[in-house]
Amino acid sequence: MQAWSLDEAIAYYKGQDAPQNQEALVALLREVQEEFGGVLPVGIVAELARQLEIKESLLAAIIKRYPSLRTDAAPNLLQICGGGVCGSKKAAALMQYVTKNYAVSNGGVSAKGRFSYSICGCLKQCGQGPNVKWNGRVYNNMDVEKLEKLILCKTST
Repeated sequence: MQAWSLDEAIAYYKGQDAPQNQEALVALLREVQEEFGGVLPVGIVAELARQLEIKESLLAAIIKRYPSLRTDAAPNLLQICGGGVCGSKKAAALMQYVTKNYAVSNGGVSAKGRFSYSICGCLKQCGQGPNVKWNGRVYNNMDVEKLEKLILCKTST
């Protein structure tokens, strides 16, 4: 079995027209992420942009658009439900807590804690809200204390 090579992966996806074909570009990003332990190292993203002759800002926009893609600067994704019952005062308290304590606003990356943050639509679990989603897993009946424990537990590894 041949060892994986970044240059060979780039060459293959260039042949798939990765710079102009977003599906091929996303497939390349996913392959690179898998090879680098589940995150896209920022330096590798810069190298991809250079070799594909595209702007880093384009790659950053694509990475932001696909929640499954994560850089090593923000390897986790926190989403707080902002719809339905969750859009209540309790959910608003969670949003304020994250904004204040992690210096991050909706759509941004936390100053500490290594996660990107967004307010999402209804998670369809209104009876158990407020709800948050961490890396795709939904957590119910969330309060500030539980949220802090979740963030600390999941980012300390």
